[in-house]
Amino acid sequence: MRGLEPGMAGMAAARDGHPEASLAAGDPAAWVAVGLDQDAATMGALLRELRAAGHGVQGFADRSVALVAAHRLPGAQIAIDLARAQVLLAVVFNDGATVQLQRTVRLPGGEQRLVDAWLALAARTLVQQTRFDPLHDLRCEQALRAALPGLAAVAQRDGQAGYVVESAGRELPLMLTRDQLAAAAAPHLEPVASALQALAAGLPECGLLVDARFAEFPGVAALLAGAHVAQVRAVPAGSAARAASLLPTTAPLQSGAVQYLTRLPLPAAADVEPLPRVAGADEDRRPMATHVVYRGRAIPIDGTGLVIGRDPGDGAGMLRLPEGVAGLSRRHCTLRRERERTQVVDHSQYGSFLDGARVRGRAYLAAGSTLRLGTPGVELPLVALQEPAGH
Repeated sequence: MRGLEPGMAGMAAARDGHPEASLAAGDPAAWVAVGLDQDAATMGALLRELRAAGHGVQGFADRSVALVAAHRLPGAQIAIDLARAQVLLAVVFNDGATVQLQRTVRLPGGEQRLVDAWLALAARTLVQQTRFDPLHDLRCEQALRAALPGLAAVAQRDGQAGYVVESAGRELPLMLTRDQLAAAAAPHLEPVASALQALAAGLPECGLLVDARFAEFPGVAALLAGAHVAQVRAVPAGSAARAASLLPTTAPLQSGAVQYLTRLPLPAAADVEPLPRVAGADEDRRPMATHVVYRGRAIPIDGTGLVIGRDPGDGAGMLRLPEGVAGLSRRHCTLRRERERTQVVDHSQYGSFLDGARVRGRAYLAAGSTLRLGTPGVELPLVALQEPAGH
């Protein structure tokens, strides 16, 4: 059996434009692993193109489901896929017998928006240093745009990356740092970080699968760390195709249509190369917060919950903040600690912000972070304090 991802046979519907392999006419029918960015119309066009080229197609399988099944990853897994115009989050669950796609989140932007932000940064830097604007030269702009994803990956690894802009016989050096690229990407990564925090906080024991190219970009490491997931694995190019190649042959449908699988039986253990761990993602993580600090007093967070707001009620488990603070709700949020993990659940209209990023529903709270309620609001530092002996 052959496995295939869009882009592996040089097709117009390629997911990322980088062919990874090719199929010869007459090869056995393949299962095609597709991401959430492939809709029914795109899959239909892909099917026609493959058949016209002489390739057999068993059907389509969700790439995240195929990966979790092939690698027998336990429990819930959140997959992050960087598409051209979207960032896609998928929750896949392995119950020990079947693997199923349970939930999807689609966030606009994707690689195109990141590259646009980096291109604007590169143009500003060149104008400041050389007075040359590469955006006024179409050839220079196109070459720089194509180079930026690779430059960003080099900067993430080495701290900075250099590039030479060629125009009218001149060679103009450009140097971009990891911090510059991360800052430019930050507004576009913030919605991804917030959505990922909310998903992970609702799945306490989940793992994370991240597109290997996305994991190499500046700013993404902090995004992944903010999810506080124990195991983060990178998904190299071609991994989903290899996972799809393990799917069994099925009888073709009489209608001539093909199946699109978002649920698979858990297969027997297969000889697949393990997905690499993302460096540093599950090591040296900050401990979970155990206390929130308000007016110099460390207030413990426990399993009963700490309700915070300007009128949260009376008694234990309540933290009353001053009246008149803009954007502060009566019962603004609840902090709760369960199974050694601490999270905030937001109830407010105007939002709770963790290290500057808005909390979408809920998020994990690490020591050293700051929770801001309202705008400008009240800032509450989060700390981890050792429990006294005997507790």
